[in-house]
Amino acid sequence: MPCCEYWQKSIYKLMFAGKRPAKRYYTRGIVMRISDSELEIMRILWRETRPYKVSELCDELAQTKDWSKTTIGTLVTRLRDKGIIEPAERYGVARYVPLISEDDYILEKEKALLEKLGSVKKLAVAMVRNGHLNKEDIDELREYFNSDDAKSDGKELSDKKA
Repeated sequence: MPCCEYWQKSIYKLMFAGKRPAKRYYTRGIVMRISDSELEIMRILWRETRPYKVSELCDELAQTKDWSKTTIGTLVTRLRDKGIIEPAERYGVARYVPLISEDDYILEKEKALLEKLGSVKKLAVAMVRNGHLNKEDIDELREYFNSDDAKSDGKELSDKKA
């Protein structure tokens, strides 16, 4: 079971004691509105399989960012209000856990990008034309598309659409 599912179930047990939560935790629009600063916090939460206190997030972020504890607390509050993270209180101290996985977030961002561009083909062509894919990248992609993995992945996708 992925860590997010584990913590989500644990939180439900602790906080709601069998009651259904009043708010909906995961909606595509909210996931899409995670700011770059909030994403820094999410990366820390996704990296570890344990809940984090705000002070622990401050310690982690102090290595790379010059943010005050108040700033970090504000970002955590925003993520909580959006339903992206949830506090799991233990001994009166809130420790935060993600309610969405990094894979789900990436998938939603990918879907939104493809909706804007219209197709993966257009994205690939633009990346080649603008020099974002070099010959090695193109060869690696070609090798993947010709592999059995790509063929089985494509079959699974076409089966899901049908």
